[in-house]
Order: sequence, then structure tokens, then C-alpha cells
Amino acid sequence: MKRLNTEGPRRSDQGFTLLEIIIAVTLMVMIAAGLWGVLSISIRGWAKGTQYIDTNQRNRSSMTLVRKQIGSAYNLIVQPDPTVGGVPYPLFNGTENSFQFVSVNSLLFQDSPGLTLVTYEISEGSNGAYSLVEKESRYLGQVPDQESLATQEKITSVLDNISSCSFEYYDPGNTETPAQWVKEWSGMDSGRLPVALSMEMNWRDSRGNTVNRQIVIPIQASVVSSSGRVGNRGM
Repeated sequence: MKRLNTEGPRRSDQGFTLLEIIIAVTLMVMIAAGLWGVLSISIRGWAKGTQYIDTNQRNRSSMTLVRKQIGSAYNLIVQPDPTVGGVPYPLFNGTENSFQFVSVNSLLFQDSPGLTLVTYEISEGSNGAYSLVEKESRYLGQVPDQESLATQEKITSVLDNISSCSFEYYDPGNTETPAQWVKEWSGMDSGRLPVALSMEMNWRDSRGNTVNRQIVIPIQASVVSSSGRVGNRGM
């Protein structure tokens, strides 16, 4: 005799209930949200790391070019104004915030072949941050006045968002004065180029850390006696 099935339909034949579907969907959303959060953090970290590396590489490349240009300063002798008199002197003038010289290297390469009149200075932006900028024009045999120079100069931003920057110049001294770092230099008064130039800069990197860098650049064209070595600044 055949037995009748009185248990009713099995659970597998009934499918999922609405509550089970809601729970499953909720769990999937939570897992997806967690994965998306981890992915977002990873992407932001990767982007910041890439930006940090790119900025450092760009600054390093810029400073390499600056070193080369300053180190290649040309000992150009300027003839004094005959109406005033005086002796010929090398073209190099510097203060704590700017300096001017003639170099055989240009940051613009083929745009400025030959001797280049170069000015480095600190420029303040509208946001209160400072930038180290380089201005250059072709040297055509005489130093133009400030008004003419402003129309001829091509400006290049070397470092942006720096909080401070200062320059010093190494004087090898003589029999009367000791070797020392000075905050101003006049080729007309000293009759020579400084032996080296020091640049001290502070800025914040992309991570908000304060970076301090001091660079000493020997000037190859300066004529130094055997005792006129670049002194240690006690950094």
C-alpha cells in the first residue's frame, strides 16, 4: 500500500523568504562599503605618495640646474663709467634676498644662448607664501637699466611655497681680514667674485612636514689662493 506524503512541501522547494533576502543584501552592501573604504584609502595614499615623490624629484632636478648655473658664474669684468671713473670690476652683486651675476649656463637652454644675465630673488605670493624665482636675459655687452631689464627678463619659478630663503657669500679674506660668510656682496667694492654661495631654505612638503635645506655652491670662476678654502659654517 502506498504511503501518502503528509509533511507538505520541503524547504528547498519554497525558496528564500523576504527577510533572508534583506539580510543577505544588507551583508553584501556592508562588505562592499568596507571594501570601497579600504580601496579609497589605498588610492588616496598612493596619490599622496606619488605627489610627494614627484615634488621631491622636481625640486631635486631644479636645484641641480641651479647649482650648475651658479657654479658656472662668469667672471665678467665691467668697465666703469668714464664720466665717474674707477677701476674695472666683476659683475656680481648680492644681498640676503637676491643676487645678480653673469653665467655661461641658462635654465632656458636654447632660448638664451651665450652669456646670460641672471637674477635670483625671493618673490612673495598673494597667499603669503614665498617663491624662489630666476630671471634671465641675454647679456649683450652692457648691463641694462632696471626698466629695460624688466621688459627683457624671462622669469622661471624654481621653488614654490617656501616659508623662508636667504643667501650668503663666502669671502676668503686676505692678510687683513679673516675668511667669513657675509650677507652682502659687491663686485665693485670687493673687486672679485665670492668663492661660494650659500642658500638656506625652509618649506613644507605635501605631508605638512617642515623641510630645511642648506646648499653651498662653489663658484668655479673665482680665483682663490691656496689658503682660501671654503670654510665650514658649523651646520
